[in-house]
Parts: sequence; structure tokens; C-alpha cells
Amino acid sequence: MLAITILSAALVLPAPLAPQATPPAAPPAPETAAAKKEAPPSAEELEKRVGAFFEAMSAKYANLENPSDEDMKRIQAEVAEQADKVVEGIDLATLDASQFSALGPVLALSPKGQAAAQQVLLARAAQPTVDGFIAAVQAAGYAMQSGDMSRPAETLLSHPALLEGVRTRDGSIAFEVIVNAGSEVLAKHKDAIERLAGAFVADAPVATLAAAEEYMRTVYAVLPREKGDAIRSRVVSTVDARLASAEGREKQMLERLRRTLDGAAARGELVGFPCPAMQFDWVARVDGTSPWKSLNELQGKVVVLDFWATWCGPCIGSFPELAEMRAAYPADKLEIIGVTSIQGMVAHQKRDPVECQGDPAKEQAELMTFMKDMGVTWTVGITKEDVFNPDFGIRGIPYVAILDQQGKVVKAGLHPAAKDEIRKTIDELLAKKGG
Repeated sequence: MLAITILSAALVLPAPLAPQATPPAAPPAPETAAAKKEAPPSAEELEKRVGAFFEAMSAKYANLENPSDEDMKRIQAEVAEQADKVVEGIDLATLDASQFSALGPVLALSPKGQAAAQQVLLARAAQPTVDGFIAAVQAAGYAMQSGDMSRPAETLLSHPALLEGVRTRDGSIAFEVIVNAGSEVLAKHKDAIERLAGAFVADAPVATLAAAEEYMRTVYAVLPREKGDAIRSRVVSTVDARLASAEGREKQMLERLRRTLDGAAARGELVGFPCPAMQFDWVARVDGTSPWKSLNELQGKVVVLDFWATWCGPCIGSFPELAEMRAAYPADKLEIIGVTSIQGMVAHQKRDPVECQGDPAKEQAELMTFMKDMGVTWTVGITKEDVFNPDFGIRGIPYVAILDQQGKVVKAGLHPAAKDEIRKTIDELLAKKGG
């Protein structure tokens, strides 16, 4: 379990790209016809290589406990070096979209691979085709590590194959890029955003429908409320029609999506509005105290909500940022809450996982043990609402929202690793209230 957490942390804090780096020179090809025609590894073969890489890394660090910051830096460097070796010898220019997707998890950890991949993908993105659009989406995935989505989003919103591209499984990821673009970029492309409503049709891939909440947040950010409500009605009708005949996993996903579409974020009523109601069944600090029962009791404080779960590696990997934040501000000015929900188990990091299915009291006790083991210095709360809270439109954790002293949501959808933005927001809110 610890090794998985360490690798997750490495993904959260990727090795930086060399500015303007160029792809490593390809080795000279043997002078044989067979070698010249040698096909690149298939998507299936690349998936096997990626799986073997992560198994090897997990095994290597399985017995490392309580890694220090220096340990984490060393691990990042070692992971990057090994990822470079996996990518070495693969001519990325010969890979198609599915092969790029298969190799993606290792490319994200390989500085050399990232530099080469971006050059290849950006060149392909210039093609006015669906394949060109998907290449632009994949290139944007590497840009996400810098945190600036404006340029990638503008490339996607102005692409000739925008509507056709987002109707594909791989292209649907574009919504995640677009929703995180700056307001100036979104305002510039209002027409394209409105046109994207045409992607949500009855026969669209499930991956496209799953992006409906992110799309609606984008719609309400730039289009008039009346137009947004009309688009939302169309999207909801499409999801309802698909849900009527869905089965199994697809049905479960669509049911969750439907609840999300009724939530505050998808209605354009999250940021700038009072925090959606949450019912806390259990609130505790590591000293065993239960300081409050309702968010209403925290009026006058800035509140940071960190949605997480014990099984979430990136969540645990973000604990150092949360601990530093807790130590940096007085308790009477800032409350940090690790928000989770009953999971039926506690994935301990320093002891065996414990099943708690059907026994909330046991899960609460195990969670307290987890908090003590991991040095959790902030408040933790269990809500009746799922940790993937539909009102916040949460599709992945960790997920951070910030409330002002009146309980209004001022930021949402942040990652704990975005500590500069989080602290800047906290400081601005505290300054408005005189510190």
C-alpha cells in the first residue's frame, strides 16, 4: 500500500520538463529491409510494459516507511530515470492514438518522453481531423502538469474537428481541459462552447456523457443563465434517455451522473454561492475531540474542504501540504476539514487494511487510528453525502474547495498540491476581515 502511495505522490509532483527540449536522436537503423519495416509495439504490448514498470517500482519501494522530503526527491529522480528507460528506443512518431494512450502513464513520468511526445503530438494537432484533435487533447494532458490550461484549451476550442472529436472516448477528455481554462479564453470562444452541446446525443460514448457536469460548469461560466438552463435541459434529457436502457456498470455511472447534474456545480450555483448543505455524522480531531457538528458553526472562519479517502494514494500524498497549511494559520482563523464518507473499509498505510462493511462505528474507530498513524493535524469529518459529492461535481479526489467567513464557496476543484493558489486565497479572505 505504501509503495502505491509513493508512486501516486510521484504522479502528483511530476519531474519538470527541460525547456525547449528536443527529442533524443534516434539510433541509426540497421541496413536491412526487415528492420526498416519493423512495426512499433502494439497498444497491448505497451500496456504490458507499463504494467511491468509500475509493478517493479511498487516492489522496490514496498518496505520504505515514512519517507522524508529527501527520500521523495530521490524516488522521483529514480522513477523518472526508469521511465526514461521504458520509453527509450520507441519512436513516438510511429505511434497511433491508442498506442500513445497505452504508453501515457509512463510518458507522464519520463522527462525525455514528455518532451518528445509533445513535439510529435503538437505537430499532429495541426491536422484538421479527429485524429488531429485527439493529438491536441493528448498534448494538453502534459500541459496540465504546469497548471496553465489557457493555451491548450484555446487550441481545442478553435480546432476544426472539435465537435466530432469530443464525441470520441479519447477526445472527451477535452472537457477537463476546457473547464480549467481562464475566463478570457472561455469568453473568447462562447460560440464553440455553445456548439459543444451537440456532443451530448443518445449514441455518444459513455465517456462523453460522463463529462456533462464539466461541460455545464463551462456553460454557466460564459453563457447567459437562460441559455445555460436550456442547454442543461437538453443534456439531462439525453442522459435520462440513455439511462432508461442502460445496464450494469454503465447504469451505475449514469445514475451518479444524473445526481451530479442535479447538483449545485452543474446548475452553475457553486462558486459564488453558499456552500451546499452537508450532513456530518462524525467529526473528530486526532486528540479525540469533536469540535463542531455543522458547518454553520464555523461562520467567521475561512474553511478549506479537502475531499479524500484512505484508499486514495494522491490524497495521502498530499498530507504534507495540509499539515504545513494547518501549522501556518491560527485555528481560530482557519478550519481545515478532511471530508470523506463511509467506504466500508479503512486502507491503513502502516498496518493491514480493515473491512468495516455495515459497521460505521468500527470504521470511525479505525479512521481515528489511521489519523494517529499518519499524523493528521486537521479535522476529519464523515458525511452522509458520498465523498464524490454531486453538489460539488466531484469526479476525482483529492478535491479542495474554499469557503469564506460567511460560508460562501470562493474556490472549488483545486488539488492540495496547488498550495500557492490555496494560500493566496486564504490570505486574501483573512485580509478582508482584518486578519
